[in-house]
Amino acid sequence: MFIYRLVFIAPLILLWFSLAKARHPFDIFHWNWKDFQECLQVNNITIGEYEKYARLETLDYLLNEKVDLRYKCNIKCQLERDSTKWLNAQGRMDLDLMNTTDKASKSITKCMEKAPEEPCAYSFRLVMCAFKAGHPVIDSE
Repeated sequence: MFIYRLVFIAPLILLWFSLAKARHPFDIFHWNWKDFQECLQVNNITIGEYEKYARLETLDYLLNEKVDLRYKCNIKCQLERDSTKWLNAQGRMDLDLMNTTDKASKSITKCMEKAPEEPCAYSFRLVMCAFKAGHPVIDSE
């Protein structure tokens, strides 16, 4: 009888794990392979370097923002090319374009008070602040 339960429950557990998505700050991007490659090339980053840097295991490293400037510039490049705009014409955050909730807006605004002026670092900070605020809500598809 125990074996029958295990046979029934094990596939459900596997299905649940396969549907669960780990959330990552870069989940916001609507990747366009050409733009992605161009941003890497412009910032002198190889695919291998990017994969190593963007792994889920490096999340604490990313959130501490102790990231080489070329990676921050890559994120700025991706933000500028993404179909969902977060930056206005001056390269500053635009909460209306971001379509944030009131709660996320307050959190992001507070977090961005300490944002650096350097454009790449500013863009990177925006992505980290949005992630910390739970924005955007990622639909499980």
